[in-house]
Amino acid sequence: MRVYHTKQLTCGGMADEPLPRWPQDYELVAEIDQGGRSSRDALEYVFHLTQNIERSWTENEGVRAFGTRRRSMSAGDAVALEDGSLYRCDMNGWTPMGTTWVGRTQEASHRHPSESRPQPSQTNRKA
Repeated sequence: MRVYHTKQLTCGGMADEPLPRWPQDYELVAEIDQGGRSSRDALEYVFHLTQNIERSWTENEGVRAFGTRRRSMSAGDAVALEDGSLYRCDMNGWTPMGTTWVGRTQEASHRHPSESRPQPSQTNRKA
């Protein structure tokens, strides 16, 4: 799964605020293995893993973080599941946003031009 944060923190469309536009208002911040979980379970799993609770979420096992952004997942952020389906985090759950152009099974050469190849800042996987 790919985790995207909005480039500017929003209230997820509340208070007449426009929703972030895909893909230009987002940046890739992490990849997390879906591990065969269903869509619903995967979204809850990724939300839990990307919260700063007792430590930075980037230190959680199985998280491959990119860049220097360290805030918790918030309303307005997005997750692309391994099948390419895209969901926006809302105040009370998830909203489908359609599909993204990159599924895990596609080659890296098929990435959308706006999606750069960030270098992992940290990989936390136990051998």
